[in-house]
This record gives sequence, structure tokens and C-alpha cells, in this order.
Amino acid sequence: MTNAGSSKKVVTMGGGTGTFTVLSGLRHIKNISLTAIVSSSDDGGSTGRLRDAYGILPLGDARQALVALAEENTVLRDLFTYRFSKGDIAGHSLGNLFLTALTDLLGSEASGIEAASHILRINGKVLSVSEKASTLSAKLSDGTILKGEHAIDTRSVERAPIEELSLTEKEQVSFSARTALLEADVIIFGPGDLYTSTIATLLPSGMSETLKKTKARIIYVMNLFTKAGQTNGYTASRHIDEIERYAGRPIDTILLNTEIFPEIALKRYAIEGESPVKDDLKDDPRVIRQDLVSVSFVEPVPEDPVPRSLVRHDSQKLAIALGAFLG
Repeated sequence: MTNAGSSKKVVTMGGGTGTFTVLSGLRHIKNISLTAIVSSSDDGGSTGRLRDAYGILPLGDARQALVALAEENTVLRDLFTYRFSKGDIAGHSLGNLFLTALTDLLGSEASGIEAASHILRINGKVLSVSEKASTLSAKLSDGTILKGEHAIDTRSVERAPIEELSLTEKEQVSFSARTALLEADVIIFGPGDLYTSTIATLLPSGMSETLKKTKARIIYVMNLFTKAGQTNGYTASRHIDEIERYAGRPIDTILLNTEIFPEIALKRYAIEGESPVKDDLKDDPRVIRQDLVSVSFVEPVPEDPVPRSLVRHDSQKLAIALGAFLG
């Protein structure tokens, strides 16, 4: 694990594939100390089932961050991503089960994640944004209330826009997460689902105050596509406005992709009611525009029902773009 006192301290906030991609690229940059702060509100799939059964913090985002920071080309890394396809454990990833067992044995989620970090020999730290599991609540513009990350994350073209996102029971930002943010040189938001990944980490009590106090530069990696049910029709500026509303402070730098997507990819996203995020930031001096993507046509896996994106940020391209602020 990285402990170099002279290293630039970099903190990522979010979860899922977006955070995995950022960490996968950054872990190869020398002289930086990485910390991933993940949401405590995931309740879907394998993570949700284990959360319900054991009453623990959701571990899916933590697992992905651990894998991103782990030594590459190792059996342990591959085991953590292995997903069962048969029997009572169908749909579960071995990493989630492993983290649940460590948490149960050691008495806390933080201890379980720390133990897994040593076993995987990760290059960095993984922290939960709060010490207890939380539940997201979304108030829609038509008055509808959606509870739970899974319900909010479900794709829906016809659903009313999200008016307010909150936690059903207010949780405090964890001491370890707060300390990491206050000591950070750079904080990276996104990419990832705007509300259920990025903004979800901004909701615990004390987070806004912490972000106002830190001297870190905040960088936002703009999402590539809108998300049906969350950000229908959102432009780049709308994404920024929403993040700044919950963060309580401005974003310092915005990374925005310029690469044009293949027509076949656009058609697949259009079927889901999704489209590329429109760049309406014009001459905003905070914006850095460059090619940041890779395209991957991956067929769905039966034992993993969660929809996966076709067009993703490229970890190496992101590392180069972000590396300009880490020298």
C-alpha cells in the first residue's frame, strides 16, 4: 500500500464502472497516494442481497475499487471478480462474499475492507463515505417518491425528473473519509450515474462543510451519455449545476470527451432512450476537451443482470488527462 509522505494525495468519489476506470488508470502513475471513497447506499444485485441478509454496508463499489487498485494479472484479482452462475449463490460475486465473510469475522466493514486491501496488496485505500448503510430517497417533479438505489437507478424514459435526492436517515460522513478529503491535493468526481453514484457520496451530513474546507482541486469527469430515468435530456451544464448544488462549492476543472461515437453504439443507446451528453459549456475556462473514450461491444452475461455500458472512458486516456494535475 502507498504511504509516501511526499506523494500527491488523490481521492476519487463515486462507484461502479466509472470509479473502477479512473482508479485503473491512476494506479500506474508514480508518486501519488490513492484513496477511493465509495457510496454506502447501493442496494441492488448481489450487494443488495448481502446487505439485507447481514445488515452491513454495501460492498459492491468497495469490491470494484479494491480490484482496480489490486496487483494485475493475479489469481486473487481474478477471483474477486468471479461471479457464480448456479445454485443459491447464482449472481453473487466471490469478492462480495469474501468481503462479507471478512466483515462478519472482524466485526466491522472498515476492518473487512482493510484486511482485503492487504490480501490483494492494493496500491491505495478504499473507504466508505459513512460508517453505516444508508438508503437513497428521490423526490420526483410529479411528487413521486422513490426509495432505494436500485429503484432510482432503474431505466425509465417516461419517469418524471428527479427534483431532490436525499438519505432516508441522515448519516454522518465517516471520520476516515473526512480526513482523506481534508488532506487531499486533488478530488475526482465521476464518471458514473449522476445521482446514484456521484451525488450519493455527497449526501452524508458534514460532506458539504468538508468540501468547502479542503484546499484540494476538484475535478469532474463528465459523463458520456444521459441515463434514462435519472438525467433524461441533461446537458453538460446541468450535470455541473446538480453536483455543485449538493457539493456546496464550485468544481475547479471539468474533463469532457470530444470523440465522436460509432453509429452502432448511438443506436443501441437510443433504444434505451439515452444519448450523448450535449456540450453546452462553450468557453468555460474550467473545461478541458479531449478524446477520453474506448468502445466495447460486450454481450450481457446471464448471471449478471445489471445493464453495462458500451462506450466507456478509457483508463489510460483518463490517466494522461488527470496526470497533468498530479505532477
